[in-house]
Amino acid sequence: MRNFLDVEKRTGFWLWLLLILLTAVVLRYYHLTTVPPGLTHDEADHGITAVAILNGARDIYFTIGHGREPLFDYATAGLMALLGQKAWVLRGTAVLFSLLMIGAMTAWVRLAFNNRVALLTAAGLAAGFWPVMTARQGLRSIALPALFSLALYFFWRGLQKLEIGDWRLEIGKLITDHRLPITAYRLPLTFLLAGLFLGLTFYTYIPARGLWLLFPALLLLGGVWDRRWLRRAGLGTAVTLLIAGILAWPLFAYLRANPGAEIRIDELRAPLTAALQGDFSLLWANFKGGLAIFTFAGDTAWRYNIPERPLLGPVMGVLFYLGIGLAVWQVAGGKWPVKGPVRENGRLAYAAALIWLVGGLAPVLITGPELSMTQGMGMQPVVYLLVAVAIDWLWLMVNSKWLMVNWLLAIGTLFLFGGTAVITVRDYFVTWADAPEVRVQYESTMVAALDYLAGQAVADTAVSTITPGEFHTPAVAALTLPEGRVQPRWFDGRGSLIVPNAAEALVVFSGFAPLPEPLQPYLATAVLQDTLPLRPNDADRPVWVYRVMAAEAVADWQQWLTPKSAQFGEAATLVGYDLSSDSLTAGETVQLVTVWQVQSAPPDLRLFSHLVGLDGMPLAQADRLDAPSGSWVAGDWLVQLHEFVVPDGTAIGQYPLAIGLYSCLDAACSQTQRLTVWQDGTAVGDHLQLTELRIVE
Repeated sequence: MRNFLDVEKRTGFWLWLLLILLTAVVLRYYHLTTVPPGLTHDEADHGITAVAILNGARDIYFTIGHGREPLFDYATAGLMALLGQKAWVLRGTAVLFSLLMIGAMTAWVRLAFNNRVALLTAAGLAAGFWPVMTARQGLRSIALPALFSLALYFFWRGLQKLEIGDWRLEIGKLITDHRLPITAYRLPLTFLLAGLFLGLTFYTYIPARGLWLLFPALLLLGGVWDRRWLRRAGLGTAVTLLIAGILAWPLFAYLRANPGAEIRIDELRAPLTAALQGDFSLLWANFKGGLAIFTFAGDTAWRYNIPERPLLGPVMGVLFYLGIGLAVWQVAGGKWPVKGPVRENGRLAYAAALIWLVGGLAPVLITGPELSMTQGMGMQPVVYLLVAVAIDWLWLMVNSKWLMVNWLLAIGTLFLFGGTAVITVRDYFVTWADAPEVRVQYESTMVAALDYLAGQAVADTAVSTITPGEFHTPAVAALTLPEGRVQPRWFDGRGSLIVPNAAEALVVFSGFAPLPEPLQPYLATAVLQDTLPLRPNDADRPVWVYRVMAAEAVADWQQWLTPKSAQFGEAATLVGYDLSSDSLTAGETVQLVTVWQVQSAPPDLRLFSHLVGLDGMPLAQADRLDAPSGSWVAGDWLVQLHEFVVPDGTAIGQYPLAIGLYSCLDAACSQTQRLTVWQDGTAVGDHLQLTELRIVE
């Protein structure tokens, strides 16, 4: 039993590693299609980008979702080419990167520390709640630690070779003796591969832009300890950084030429900008919150965590802090046996762990604990390495010839990681996955509605959602509905209604986006076909499915609509309007409904309604369009609700009520252009007066 966890023998190491990897695979693939319980729009955006790549897109940076590096999307596209354009393939890509991370980290730790530390690190990464959570989300952040671990592994192999011999002599042999076997090329190849994988990290996630500093930091720190180290390791480090820089250059050249493409970097800068202006309160609050995520209070977002659940439990948390202390002690010149800077348990290995931890934690210290489960992804492997370092030290300290002590050590270690796996299963698959807030975040109600529509014979459908924009619910549908299925029309039922111009269509509403009272008459002829109740504790329920015949509905509207015909550019034709009252007092709410037949799908249109004052300027207004124009289908009918309040103190009199359409010329809609209004073939301006409102006492 003394050798129960003595894994220095090759067979014992690989048997334990196989068991750990099997555990990791089970925890990552178990119910992958149903847990998480739906699909977030962030995941769906990755999916539709991958589909775009399959269809010919070759961008070096994707502006979707406030800006995004492309490597994960290209990897997903590759898998989709083999397995089909399905949502589970998206999450399968993340699982593969997670397993790659475990393998690469195990390989590096085995070189830099020892077999036991490598296995314990792998066990933590296999069973921990944080690694399992991030492995099962189709997000790009998981690619960063996988590729960074690979880069460090090959870099370390090169450094170890340098410590044994002189690279310059080996290069000389390669040049003069062409008969050398291919294995002789291993040394320069390791640094080339390190540079390759390090360069690729820049195409994964923003924190990679700071993590690369680990490599020159190791060179400089080794030089402080041994002046010969700079001469010995300098060229290999330079090769690694040069290759990485060459690979990363096209990305940064693009970002420099397109500064507006990357919105997320501005979010990271906000606390730093405030600090430079003398306000340190936000940065200090984020710094304190960032330090607390390990054992006190973690990410507050249900989307990525059980709110405020720390990264580590109490026992592993204590071991993590002990591991940090041991690493600091060793870097400062501890008394453990050291064979060399980068040999097994060398000082530089502990320095690498500490620098890696700080570099990975830095984004969280700037932005705070919210969303730290993803923003701290760069440090995920090293967190569990430091836990393993502490366990290894305890093992060495208390390892005994007494059989009972060895039994206790072995059983305690197994219980720690086995218990971690059990807690992860409970917290992830039960507590987190079944939480109503998580089901809302992952649009489980919408996925259920889409699954229902996929089984219906009716092709023309319209779906109400609170997020009808192109990269939100429509993206979820693009990955959920079968290939070839006609995509629904999208609208926010709280302010609009879309009726497909078809003999028969289905219109779907959920509990979050029901039709308001002023619009309910426009669905009066519809027949309720089904109600999907979902789970009793779901917040967004039930789902109502109506069967609508456009001709019958439009004929019914004619009973109360005031006819008003006008063409707005080439986008849509106004059919008529309905005004709740043409006589109001100051402080009352104007309720106006306009009915349109759309003719094209120009992007980023807005619809305005203005109560025009005596000076010709808007006295009150509503600027909105709850059915995004980019997804319009020619011939469909759009009903839009406009509501605004007549300002207090408005003088008694007659005030024009005008409407118009305008397009946004930039992402912030700071620049706009109104569409020309045509009546009877004549341009009448860039707006249309519907009627006049009387303001009375």
